[in-house]
Amino acid sequence: MGKRKGAAIRAKQRGDAAATKLVDQQIQNEESSRFKSKSNTELFVLDTTPDAAVARAMATKKKKLIAAREKKAATPVGTIKQSKKHRISKMDERQIRQIMQRHSSEGVRELAASNQVRLEQRGKAKRIAGTAKANYDLWAEAPDVTNLKGTKIMPFTSGGVTSAGTAPVEFRPISRSALRKDIQQPAKVSNKLLKAREALKKKSTKSIQVELAQPGQSYRPDEEQHQDVIGEALGIELRRKEALDYRNTPIGGGKMSDETLAILAVGSDDESSDDEGEGGHTAILKRKEKFTRAQRNKQKRVKAEQTILVERKRAKRLLTAVNESKTIAKAVRKEELMLNARREEIDALKHEKRSQPIGSNVIANLSKLDPINVPSLPVALTEELKNNGGGLRTVKPKGSLLTDRMESMVSRKMANRKKAYKKNVVEGKRRKMKGGRGSEFMLTTNDW
Repeated sequence: MGKRKGAAIRAKQRGDAAATKLVDQQIQNEESSRFKSKSNTELFVLDTTPDAAVARAMATKKKKLIAAREKKAATPVGTIKQSKKHRISKMDERQIRQIMQRHSSEGVRELAASNQVRLEQRGKAKRIAGTAKANYDLWAEAPDVTNLKGTKIMPFTSGGVTSAGTAPVEFRPISRSALRKDIQQPAKVSNKLLKAREALKKKSTKSIQVELAQPGQSYRPDEEQHQDVIGEALGIELRRKEALDYRNTPIGGGKMSDETLAILAVGSDDESSDDEGEGGHTAILKRKEKFTRAQRNKQKRVKAEQTILVERKRAKRLLTAVNESKTIAKAVRKEELMLNARREEIDALKHEKRSQPIGSNVIANLSKLDPINVPSLPVALTEELKNNGGGLRTVKPKGSLLTDRMESMVSRKMANRKKAYKKNVVEGKRRKMKGGRGSEFMLTTNDW
């Protein structure tokens, strides 16, 4: 029974709600039809009567304008206006006084004229900024490029003059292939960067990345070129032999020089004389006596005379130098010419050295710096080329590609060479163990 009663109540509520909604819809339709039938003049009324507060404000403003005009008419000619706009503060007076002290009357007029021009330009810019209009429609629709396949709309600088703060750009369709990074055109480089690149290019040294093989390393080379290479290799070996002989030869040829022998002979004589003097009488040093007043006065007079004499000589040298100014100027000009010539010669040598490309004649240049550790110049002898007349396979290869490439990189400052002569560096300080005598040691690094 309870379930049936609740269903009846909900059905009644739905019916009441539908009836209320129908009544409201009917009332709304009647109101809309009633307003649609009326004209605009009946529905809307223009209020032409001013508000009382607005009228009072207008009257007060009018009274203030009339009072200001009367006060202006009553003010005599030549008096300074005391309004807020034209009031001069103490700081302004101090600045005006400083300007009058620093500048003349003409300078003050020029400053006033330049300030007036700047104010006029500023006012003109403000007026233009408020009234300028764009030369194109900002809200216009984009061009229709749907029919162009493989295109994209991109902004570009128009190059024209724009106003009202708009950007000087325009949108144009371009092909998507032009946007690929592998075929895209590089950006425009500034003149400053171009000048810097040119200066760096002039100062940069030329280099040869791969040096060609020597004529003696090829099959059947030119005879003259082959002999030149053999002579160069022989020169490197002779330079190495001289360096080794010089290093193995003891200093002085294994004998003492005449000067050293003379010093040793003099030293032995002094020792013998000292030995002989030990048995004699010792010299007694005489005590320094005290000078009298007359002697001290005499010393002062002598020092004063010496001072006067030194001053006289200095003045005489000065007069001599003044009289010989022409000779000295001639010597200075001659020395300057010699220095300029020497400087030009040094600059020419530097330019010649800079013009030579690095990476060429690597082994020959290295033999001048380190003739002992320089590798031998790989070249085949004449007998080896003549005996191997069978074919290219019978020629034994000369040189190592890895060694040549490494030496080339070192000469071009792209790699570092291992130091042949390295000084033993002791890290830390010498320490002693507490074990006792003979247990001293030194902290060193182990280069494995």
